[in-house]
Amino acid sequence: MKSLDFMIIGAQKAGTSALCHFLSQHPQIGMANPKEAHLFDSANYTCEWSVREINQRYSRYFSDANETQFWGEATPIYLYWPAIVPELQRYNSALKLIVLLREPSERAISHHAMMLARGYERLPLWLALIIEPLRLRFAGKKLALAHRRFSYLNRGKYAAQLIRLRQYFPDRQILILDNSELKNLHDQTLNKIYRFLGVDEQVKITPEVVFSGQYAGSEKMNNRQLIKKILQWYFLNSNRRLKKVLSDLNIDNNWFWLR
Repeated sequence: MKSLDFMIIGAQKAGTSALCHFLSQHPQIGMANPKEAHLFDSANYTCEWSVREINQRYSRYFSDANETQFWGEATPIYLYWPAIVPELQRYNSALKLIVLLREPSERAISHHAMMLARGYERLPLWLALIIEPLRLRFAGKKLALAHRRFSYLNRGKYAAQLIRLRQYFPDRQILILDNSELKNLHDQTLNKIYRFLGVDEQVKITPEVVFSGQYAGSEKMNNRQLIKKILQWYFLNSNRRLKKVLSDLNIDNNWFWLR
């Protein structure tokens, strides 16, 4: 089996499921099924696996694809997990990487609502945010689990994650988008992705609501709006760093939450 050609590596709660759904309809693209392989962040993953061994493990996700297609998968935690990016580079130095970003306060609130819905979180949003640093620092042997479930704020610090990504991959192999682009500029955004991947740009995919993610939160709407305003202030410096990173990448960063 051949190596994957591209990956959608983040961010969580930023529309990666929708993008994966749309790309899977392109005849020249083969997407992993199910969407998230979680191979590089699996508990048994080791850097001793050869490229051939990695591809053997990927093979079950591409049973319906053919090797003439451009193969990709979407596992959002890959962007966030520090040890994964160098392993992706070792796996395939020519790998193309797509990153969807979402306004970090909205992402954090959505993340918390998802954890509540799945039964992993019992704390209200405000308390979960306050104690997040303690959860992540003192998780002990469950550190990885804490970062998966309770990294509401930490995952929204995109600049550091992108800086790390650029240490291992050249800019020409990285495409960064604001998640609102896929919703508001559907055809133009898909065409941009097609050009980046090198597939036929004439293919048209019908826009649709793939996954709304409207989880029921524990806070009243007024409280949630107050928390969002506080979080926007919290992420201010991180967003300024992100704006500079995007400028360095020659990416239009006139996103509503970076103005």
